[in-house]
Amino acid sequence: MPFPTDPFEQLHYNMVRAHQTFKLGYSSIIKNLDDPKATTEDLSNFLGYCQAWVTSIAHHHDSEVEPMLNWKYRLFMNLIQEEVVFPVLNQKMDFAPEKEAHEAIHKNLDDLEAVLLEAKADTTKFNATQIKEQLEQMKETLFSHLDEEVEHIKSEELKKAGFNETELKELNQNLEKYAKSQGDPFLLVPFMRAHTAPEFKDFWPPMPWVLRKLVIPYVLAKRYSGYWKYAPYSVS
Repeated sequence: MPFPTDPFEQLHYNMVRAHQTFKLGYSSIIKNLDDPKATTEDLSNFLGYCQAWVTSIAHHHDSEVEPMLNWKYRLFMNLIQEEVVFPVLNQKMDFAPEKEAHEAIHKNLDDLEAVLLEAKADTTKFNATQIKEQLEQMKETLFSHLDEEVEHIKSEELKKAGFNETELKELNQNLEKYAKSQGDPFLLVPFMRAHTAPEFKDFWPPMPWVLRKLVIPYVLAKRYSGYWKYAPYSVS
């Protein structure tokens, strides 16, 4: 489905696509935790990929409700919803459940990141079983939140709440500006592209051909190129 022109549909479309990248990243990590090559011969790159997943979710959430996150996650890409989206939607809707879910999710991400950093500093402390258990324990909370949130921001729900087209256009524009101005583009952009299915790559997120086909694969993705071998799709 091409990127929608209706501003009421755009927010939902963006969120669905973003949430799908996180689910795909989760599945890739779980799968590769059983791969001896990833967990021994190429551990540094695999740990980097795992951290890229954590960073991407954190950045996404920060844009939603920035005040509830700790300072560390405000540096990351997926913080978009909390700083940009929720303050607007909360004017006419109740996003308290989403904020509560974020608190639980980010506690899990904190714990996982600590384990990843410890393994990065001392590879003898890497424990695939422990990481898999942490991921499996957080899956229900994370996936339920991702699914419930996109239901909450469907076009009909936004209209029912009383939002108008001008408000949604401004929200979508601010969301795009925030995403472009925050986080590490060498990490976050390749992660997003490497977890976007081929049928959506020409439409989401909207960007010039030169970025999709040249800048991202040959410039941005090069810095952490070893990470993206664990992603389900190419970065171009």
